[in-house]
Amino acid sequence: MPLRLATTFNKNTRRAFVKLNRLSFVLLFLLMTNNVLFAQFGIEKNLNQNRSLLKKLDRQIEELRQKILATKRKEADLELQIQLLDQEMALIMRSKGILEQEIDLVQKKISQKQQELNEAEKRLEQLKQLYTERVFYSYKYGRVKNIELLISARSINQALVRIKYLQQIARHDANLIKIIENKRQQIAAIKRTLQSNLQQKNLALREIQKKTNQYLARKAEKQNLLRKLKSTHYSYQKQLTEKDRQRKQLLDLIAALEKERLAKAKQTVPAKSTEISFNFENFRKAKGKLPWPVKGKVITRYGKQRDPVSKTYIKNTDIEIKARPGTPVKCIFPGVVRIITFLPGYGNTVIVDHGKGFYSIYSHLAQIYVYKNATVRQNQIIGKVGDSGYLGPVSLRFGIYGSKKTYNPLSWLE
Repeated sequence: MPLRLATTFNKNTRRAFVKLNRLSFVLLFLLMTNNVLFAQFGIEKNLNQNRSLLKKLDRQIEELRQKILATKRKEADLELQIQLLDQEMALIMRSKGILEQEIDLVQKKISQKQQELNEAEKRLEQLKQLYTERVFYSYKYGRVKNIELLISARSINQALVRIKYLQQIARHDANLIKIIENKRQQIAAIKRTLQSNLQQKNLALREIQKKTNQYLARKAEKQNLLRKLKSTHYSYQKQLTEKDRQRKQLLDLIAALEKERLAKAKQTVPAKSTEISFNFENFRKAKGKLPWPVKGKVITRYGKQRDPVSKTYIKNTDIEIKARPGTPVKCIFPGVVRIITFLPGYGNTVIVDHGKGFYSIYSHLAQIYVYKNATVRQNQIIGKVGDSGYLGPVSLRFGIYGSKKTYNPLSWLE
């Protein structure tokens, strides 16, 4: 009878140990997955980049504001005041675009943290279930059964082995309680982070409203100056001359980019660079197949055009596409953003390098959603249509440049 009892007890013990090993494996898996971090490094990097750029733009806006106030005190010419206001409004819209990006990035963090919270709570329930099973096991077999297990050992060695297993069970039980407590603390920390992210999002939303109000105030100020300018019989010919100067300024920027590209191409030993390496596709083969950056009516065409007011001919190096304010502007071809700047007459401008000397130019932008030296995909939204740097209707100013020449964009778009 004692032998049968011992045999039955040994079978029960083996089953218990097998079950314990299974539970231990699950426990180890949970511990490993608990240490897996979500891929938030890219989000944090972009957020830091945004905040740094936002501070820089805020400083520039403040400097421009002081210049505008100084020109008013000195009663400087209206053209200069309008130009400075244009620049300030363009920077305000760029700031607004950065804040909109920040909201998107923070929302991604919130979604990731919410997912992390759901996983952590699920794991906590699994751990609590494991602990419940262990409590049930201890209640069912108890300390008396452990003593019987030792007494029924057929040898000293078997008793020592059983003591070792019982010690392991005790350690597992203690670790399980500790892990459950750690998991509860982790869940509390995740909830605090979520709350912080939500506050950050709400702060960005309030900043966007502030920028919007600033922009509307500056726009009203600009309209008032334009009315004064018209009353002074501002020379239309002077406007045309100014446009020619602005076109030359843009062409100089493209020429500088080309000079830099050709200099790099001539280098026998590539210079160390922090710029992103990019495989440029064949832009020339895409002629006639490129998507439109925005859909709309072309209100200013490329090339030699007769001006209806001055009765003279002017040469346009790009086209203007009428669109609603806030319409997303898409990149026409994969490339790398080389320049983000403000140009008088063009406003917020993005220049994308498509390789082999080809560039696409997007102007009169409001918000801008790309960074300098960042790669862009075809049809990726790079900004929104605005009226920065422009006195006419809201439109996108769009151009294609290549091999030191300008091209008619309509010949390249599908």
